[in-house]
Amino acid sequence: MRRQTTSCKSNFHREAAKSAKVFLQSGLCAFAVGLCFFATGANAAEVRFDGSYRLRFNSDTNLTLDNSNFTSGQSHWLEHRLRLTPKIVEIGDQGGAEIQASFDILSGIFAGDVANDFRGYGLTGLSVRNGFHAAGFDFRHLFAQVRTSTGLFAIGQMPSQWGMGMLTNSGNGEDNVDFGDVRYGDIVDRILFATRPLTGVLGPKSELAKQIAVAVAADLIYRDRYAQLVVDNGGGLQWGDIAWQGVAALLYDPTERTRAGLYLSRRVQSFAAQGGDLHVWIFDAHLRHALPLESGLLLTLEGEAAEVYGGTSHAPNLSALGTTRVNQQGAALRLGAAKGRIEGELEGGYASGDSNPFDDQSNGFMMNRDYKVGLVLFDQVLMFQSQNAARRLSDPNLSGAPPLGLDVLPTEGAVTNALYLKPTVRWNQPAAGGTVRLVGSALFAWAPQPVIDPYQSLVSSASLNSFGHTAGRNYGVELDGSVGYRGRIGGPLAFEAGVQAGYLFPGDAFTRADGRRMPGAVASRVRATFTF
Repeated sequence: MRRQTTSCKSNFHREAAKSAKVFLQSGLCAFAVGLCFFATGANAAEVRFDGSYRLRFNSDTNLTLDNSNFTSGQSHWLEHRLRLTPKIVEIGDQGGAEIQASFDILSGIFAGDVANDFRGYGLTGLSVRNGFHAAGFDFRHLFAQVRTSTGLFAIGQMPSQWGMGMLTNSGNGEDNVDFGDVRYGDIVDRILFATRPLTGVLGPKSELAKQIAVAVAADLIYRDRYAQLVVDNGGGLQWGDIAWQGVAALLYDPTERTRAGLYLSRRVQSFAAQGGDLHVWIFDAHLRHALPLESGLLLTLEGEAAEVYGGTSHAPNLSALGTTRVNQQGAALRLGAAKGRIEGELEGGYASGDSNPFDDQSNGFMMNRDYKVGLVLFDQVLMFQSQNAARRLSDPNLSGAPPLGLDVLPTEGAVTNALYLKPTVRWNQPAAGGTVRLVGSALFAWAPQPVIDPYQSLVSSASLNSFGHTAGRNYGVELDGSVGYRGRIGGPLAFEAGVQAGYLFPGDAFTRADGRRMPGAVASRVRATFTF
């Protein structure tokens, strides 16, 4: 029964790949036409070459990942990234237009340790030195958008972002997180139209008409956590996963300080190499509000909550053939207070867990990989442990062929199976024409479901963690701190330099087979970033 379904999906995959190719070619043609238009007819058009270069020296604990003493293999390394974002922008009395591209010229590790090989699962970029190789080049965006009195129209390959970025995150920006780096970004080939529909009904002077907007989009997903349209098979590029998505969004923004929105998406995906399919509904709500007080205190609130519901055959379902039911929930809330140079924030988050990855239910919600919560627990320890579980499950001595869905087991740094609280304090001090910034944070994290290791649980038929001990639910406490300086060199050229460090005090989720806790884990980052 599964073979028949897979064959049918394989035929669909090939036909969809042809359609995808046409879609990409159409987008590139639209870009070329727009480029010629602006270059020849728009005296007011501004041509810019924005970009950034970031350099990192990283020092982490070489983590022991399981009871066989297999390690992450990485302690000290240097990595960098050079990103260029050329733009052509024209702003007129009745609207404006923009053509934008983005690509990484250099990206990856160029010195120091590389991580052990996890048979291609998870964040493979840490296991190779691509910092000065062609493999470090990454084409990201190429799109055009036009804004008129009717609305906004956009077409091409572009970033995808919604709300706080908890579920859909563009991965753009260099200093929009306190700890760690955004390194992925959700990218879609999209046709989008956004408008304020009540303007034509209530009139252009209506306040309500100005406050409500709707957007609709049709997407072919180029790259995100669950799909990659184009893959390198070692001998060249070929079509990978084909994921189509329809998106609708409703926004209410009465003032600059208040915004609320609802996001609805229907995703239908065929995985590469006859890997099954995915069909889900995504519901996401976002709210943001700022309240300035007469005392000078600024209170802020921002929250996002999401539900993913549907089914997939791309999962290691060993209990029954056919579709695995997807039912996942996630939420994040930030409460802030700022006055003068001091900022305080309390963030809480929830991501549903899954205590049995081999049944017919997929309940583990993964926040976006670029939604950062701390420096050590999610970004290092759980990332490497989940990659190691996929590596062990893919061992040919365990089964003739790896079960489907192993590629989605690694978290790649995402928050999953977690309930956390994170108080943060920031202090900003003007100095030498720039700003010194100090940040201190504590992360308290627990798991809604036992923190099981898929490999250990499969071979033992019991709920065990990666070290072979009974699975616990307390991740422990992480302390993070950073000091940095941001300044402007001249014109558009600016820089940021600093140091970040974090230490994890492990909880019972990391108890070893002999009853002792895993040693504490350290991560540090020496950072330098130039933007232009």
